Amino acid sequence: MTDGLVLYRSPATRSLSAIWLLEELGVPYRMETVRMQSPEYLAVNPRGRVPMIIDGETKVAETAAICLYLADRYGYETLAPKLEDPARGPYMSWTVWATSVLEPASSLDGHEIPPKRPGAWHFGFGSLERELEVLESALTTSDYLAGDRFTAADVMVGSVVGMRLFTSELPRRPWLVAYFDRLSARPAYERAGKINWPPEQFAGVQPAP
Repeated sequence: MTDGLVLYRSPATRSLSAIWLLEELGVPYRMETVRMQSPEYLAVNPRGRVPMIIDGETKVAETAAICLYLADRYGYETLAPKLEDPARGPYMSWTVWATSVLEPASSLDGHEIPPKRPGAWHFGFGSLERELEVLESALTTSDYLAGDRFTAADVMVGSVVGMRLFTSELPRRPWLVAYFDRLSARPAYERAGKINWPPEQFAGVQPAP
């Protein structure tokens, strides 16, 4: 392994969420820009996907896991509610929901995919419409998803919302755009966006409200 905190990333990818959270935390880190599925990167991460972090002797892949790890290790009590905090439950739930529910539900919206056989297990999430109703309900009582403060859960959900608004896989409903407006105005998001979509390469491409 290597000393320090290293982020493996590629431009214009889901690496945004990890970069954004690292910028929010303000911890020193080094970036390695890699080509996914290259032999060199597969030797480090057999799945060949980004982002991935190595923090000393600890290796973490999958965006939700990376956010949970980083927030607990470097932002406990701030970007990660304490274990005894009632906000801890919603925080963890929404963090995982971003990629396990919102991403696939928005990708599959409008497509009927029946179970392979009667009685077989099906997807563990509802329709996009139903999932958005749940998200809207959570945002009617607070500007953020885990209590009344910004947390890593908003980084995860906000990253997916921003990308899916940009690709038109999410409807531009006023409450959803307003949520992303709040998040994308944060200086850490702006810095992360310039890293993930370097202006010299992606002028006019960065997701925006």
